[in-house]
Amino acid sequence: MAKLGLFLSITTIIGALSFAGLSSPAAADAPCVTKVFKTELAKNACAKGGQKAAKDAMKAWNKEKKIKSCNQCHSKLAPNYELKKDGLDQFKKLGGK
Repeated sequence: MAKLGLFLSITTIIGALSFAGLSSPAAADAPCVTKVFKTELAKNACAKGGQKAAKDAMKAWNKEKKIKSCNQCHSKLAPNYELKKDGLDQFKKLGGK
């Protein structure tokens, strides 16, 4: 009986790891939720690598411009990343296109 319990435990762990391995790449390659882009940066990043690439591009831009939080320009983050009323203006004032 103990061998059966051990076998079931190992099977459960292997199954969970297999499922996690299969679902991670799909999330990384997810397309952008937004379909209308107001910036070239987000549009180009989404075209190249989906949601993850757009988020990475914006994080790099924020770091370059010394912006500490995405919430400076966005009222809501994932999945739609809604902008504040002045979010696009802030982006443009810092040199964004």
